[in-house]
Amino acid sequence: MSDPDAEPDEMAPRTLSRQPGCVVTQVEPDVVTKEGSKVRYNEEAAMRLVQEHAPSVPIPHVYSSWYGRDARGNKTGQLVMSFVPGKRLDSVWDSLDPTAKQRVCRNIWSLVAQIRTIPKPAPLSDYFCCNADGSASWDPLLGGSAHPAEPLRSDAAVRERIFDQYKKCNGLSFSDGKDLPSMLPRSNKSVFTHGDIAPRNILVDKDGRILALLDWESAGWYPDYWDYANLMKLSGDSDWKAWMASTRLEERWDITGITMARRVLL
Repeated sequence: MSDPDAEPDEMAPRTLSRQPGCVVTQVEPDVVTKEGSKVRYNEEAAMRLVQEHAPSVPIPHVYSSWYGRDARGNKTGQLVMSFVPGKRLDSVWDSLDPTAKQRVCRNIWSLVAQIRTIPKPAPLSDYFCCNADGSASWDPLLGGSAHPAEPLRSDAAVRERIFDQYKKCNGLSFSDGKDLPSMLPRSNKSVFTHGDIAPRNILVDKDGRILALLDWESAGWYPDYWDYANLMKLSGDSDWKAWMASTRLEERWDITGITMARRVLL
């Protein structure tokens, strides 16, 4: 028989998400940790920029962090953040009616517009494309996390890097491979970008109202077409992508060249 005066047991840790290089665990009713080799300072830097300059964008609150090496000497990190209750958009999307789907997608675009207003810190003013902390992007189109290159200083440099990686991965073996440079989109705007807008990274309530944008590890300054190109990449979210394309009220970019590059770089 239990003792009614005894202190309640602490909450047992609960794994919320597990992927290569990253585990998200709920350790208290209102606290989660994200830890692993993919947890880098860039994600924290991005979230703190959002909290400071776009506070109406819903994201978890960062309490603390740690970066170092594990017992094997490999880089690792940990973020301690607020727990946001809700469901991933990909788990409820099919249950939403057309009106709710349209509302969700328009709200996503509204949040993207707010994110794009975040100013670039003065120390990064010479960079056209970089991570939120000023380090080089590790997007696969630009070389991946192992690429030793520095941040890119112009849109031309972005296109040159994509083509360089494309050639390294044998893209010229395709009959139209040499045409890639002329097919890549051009941009004269470098804007703050989430980098991985996808249903799996969006928490919603039962009615599809957005509660939080998650996973800011890829965020930084990119050409203004970057979020659009990333959310339109090949995946199983075809219905969501169709709704996102139809609800975008501003410019839509020709991303034929990005799609072409991805067939060998991703």
